[in-house]
Amino acid sequence: MSSSNDSAKSIEALQQENMRLAKELERVNEERIEYLQNVAHQLVAPLNAIKWHIENMTSNRIGVERAKKVLRSIYSQSTIAVHLAKNFALMSNLEADHSLTALREPLQEVDLCALVINLADDFQPLGWDKELTISVDAESLADAPAVLAMKPLISQAFSNVIENAVKYAKRGSEIDINGAYDRASDSVTISVRNLGIPLRPDDAARIFDRGYRTAEARSQYPAGTGFGLYIALKIIQIHQGKLAARPIGDRGAIFDITLPVRALEGKGRVREAKDRSAH
Repeated sequence: MSSSNDSAKSIEALQQENMRLAKELERVNEERIEYLQNVAHQLVAPLNAIKWHIENMTSNRIGVERAKKVLRSIYSQSTIAVHLAKNFALMSNLEADHSLTALREPLQEVDLCALVINLADDFQPLGWDKELTISVDAESLADAPAVLAMKPLISQAFSNVIENAVKYAKRGSEIDINGAYDRASDSVTISVRNLGIPLRPDDAARIFDRGYRTAEARSQYPAGTGFGLYIALKIIQIHQGKLAARPIGDRGAIFDITLPVRALEGKGRVREAKDRSAH
């Protein structure tokens, strides 16, 4: 009798687990569909803009100064499209195994100061559209050593954080990027500060959750997937680092990215970086 009861309980437990897994699969599928729809929607805008600008460039009805502005806009829209495509590739891998192991690459020395300067240059055209200035305090990172990392992934993590700052900064403000090297912990911290949509304490605790967007972000900028910071956090965690958000009162936020200098040493083949400023 006891054996029959145990079997019945085991069967019931299995049924409940199957139901839970089925609901989880349904939720993941719904998120995947929503994510794909959002990415497709966001890609259409920059691609249409690029097409329209190219048509203007080939019409022979455009002056030199106007052509410069159009080329700047094409570069800006191309940056958006490439950024979305890279995030899509990373997100597809996360859907597959909830990690980025399939995208692991040889480790190399990464100069974070040079990296953020190059990324700031990449995103500055987006800032011009909102009269924003992106400034990097290179002096604050003068003593920082290179970090051992998977450079394409680290670059994407920083891209996501900077793009987020540009997107939600108020018009005419400045995005400040600075850093510091902590000798005691042998780690480098990069801070990205933007003034714009306020980050509430409750939102700061959830801002890196998969698909999460604040009410203000959804209201003012309806287009968005809520996956950029989630992907950035996963990449930083793979590098045994930390990514955190701090509110600036009701004026904006500061995102701190901390990476240990040699945490991954011995865990992968190190490739010497000939061009440490490339990204």
